[in-house]
Amino acid sequence: MSNAYGFEFIAGSVSLSFVDTKGGRGGVAIERLDGPDALAAWLLLAGLATPDAARPGIDHVARAQTLREAIYRTVRVAMTTDTPSSADIATINRAAIQPPLRPQLGVLGVQYVAPAPVDAALSVIAADAIAVLGQAERLRECSECRMLFLDTSRPGRRRWCSSSAGCGNRAKVRNHRARARTSVGG
Repeated sequence: MSNAYGFEFIAGSVSLSFVDTKGGRGGVAIERLDGPDALAAWLLLAGLATPDAARPGIDHVARAQTLREAIYRTVRVAMTTDTPSSADIATINRAAIQPPLRPQLGVLGVQYVAPAPVDAALSVIAADAIAVLGQAERLRECSECRMLFLDTSRPGRRRWCSSSAGCGNRAKVRNHRARARTSVGG
């Protein structure tokens, strides 16, 4: 799922898709959560806000970015044998204990409401990160673009953020061309 902001929801979990709002890790960083409008758009696209929800403020953006980076670092550590930072754990836990979004049935279907909707959405993201970290053996980094994702494939050997389009397809084309050159030249 793509959009004008470049948000992608192919990571297998809402928290990892949230982490992936910052691109170019390991190179030139690309900040996609660059203001309240971008955060509002991401929350809407992720299903964590409604079009009429309260607009995030710049303070929400700062908290969202702080949470995102804490999740990123903690996931990266979980993929190794290192110990996560106590500050990052505290950031995730602090966000997770905020009052969550509550479903309400309305004329237009189910809507999620909360007294502080942006903080509640960040709480959902943090709670999802905690659940994902419990599956550390399934956490992966795309070998092409470095996007983090949850490997939900049966054998648990997925290497790319997306196999059919994007990174996996590019890698397969590159390998095919290399094999074709080898068979022609050798």
